[in-house]
Amino acid sequence: MSIIHTCYGQPSYTLKSSLADVQISVQGGHLTADFYNESGERRKITPYFIAPWWEEAPYSGQDEILKVLRGDFFCFPFGGNEEAYNSRKYPVHGETANRNWDFVSHTETASESEIVLTMDLAIDKGTVDKTIKLVKDEPVIYSTHTVKGFSGSAPVGHHPILKFPQVPGAGIIDISPPITGFTTPKAIEDPASGGYSRIKPGEEITDMTCIPCMDGSSIDISRYPTSFGFEDIVVFISNPEPEFVYSAVSIPSEGYLYFQLKNPKVLAETLFWMSNGGRHYEPWNGRIRGVLGLEEITGFYHYGIKASTGKNFFKDKGYKSSIVFTESSRFDIKLIMGAVPVSKNYKGVKDIIRKDNAAITILGRGGEYTDVPCRVDFLADNRQG
Repeated sequence: MSIIHTCYGQPSYTLKSSLADVQISVQGGHLTADFYNESGERRKITPYFIAPWWEEAPYSGQDEILKVLRGDFFCFPFGGNEEAYNSRKYPVHGETANRNWDFVSHTETASESEIVLTMDLAIDKGTVDKTIKLVKDEPVIYSTHTVKGFSGSAPVGHHPILKFPQVPGAGIIDISPPITGFTTPKAIEDPASGGYSRIKPGEEITDMTCIPCMDGSSIDISRYPTSFGFEDIVVFISNPEPEFVYSAVSIPSEGYLYFQLKNPKVLAETLFWMSNGGRHYEPWNGRIRGVLGLEEITGFYHYGIKASTGKNFFKDKGYKSSIVFTESSRFDIKLIMGAVPVSKNYKGVKDIIRKDNAAITILGRGGEYTDVPCRVDFLADNRQG
């Protein structure tokens, strides 16, 4: 049976289990998925965004990553990478988000399904392996990217892009309590180029519900979408002490909760990319609304390898903005992604905790306790060295 199928115009590797179907584009390794509820009527949950221009002719000068843009993809090095670094010029979010991934293996047992892909880096020496695993009766995806044979420092990140109903405040965003957060040093869009930002640059964030804006007002980014017409980024510094931290999006009107779990010692920040009708240039053309990049990274914002490895105020404050790799070692970057049903009156996530070695408990703000089969020990094995 073939494991490659065309998904929204892209040849894609596919992987299935009882509660999740996964598609991974050959180009860029962009992952989308359908999750299913574990009991009763089989209902599909589709949290990921797929750029609508997949069925349009490519735009002039379009970055390769934009031709595929969807779901979650691994970025190495993470960021725009507009400036050359050590005489090397990287594409937006690195080769891993732009070039083709080669097939290594596909295995299925009665309890697990796994696919392994690989990419030999062309700009740098080294290889990245992508391993995606599904477990029977678990509504989660276990994602591992293993960097081998690369020497140097680089920002890295996962780039999940989620779609929201185009109704202000339809989604609730909750994250593990961060150490702090920051708006970008400067606005990310320029009206002269057809882009508009709202959030005030250069601010420390102490309250997600009260983010200062350039016009003197404030907005609550714990609910999304905010008012339409803007493109903004904020970054939160994850507390490195817990064994794992979470980011979660609840969309009660559509009856589901999406969550991500990471090891904060590896992925040190959570970046919100709020794409909400603020880009009027091609191919965005003002039509992308209610889209959120809920990105788990170690980097200095979205500025790329030069800014993340050089002098920046994250490092001045003692926060990580890159990872050091050695040629003789293997280094794993892992993420768990999952989705479960919730009620129409769900109030959001209060906490996500370990229940035991095979399950987590999602504590709702309304007093709900949702047990989810999920093996968080997966995040602890980093295979460094």
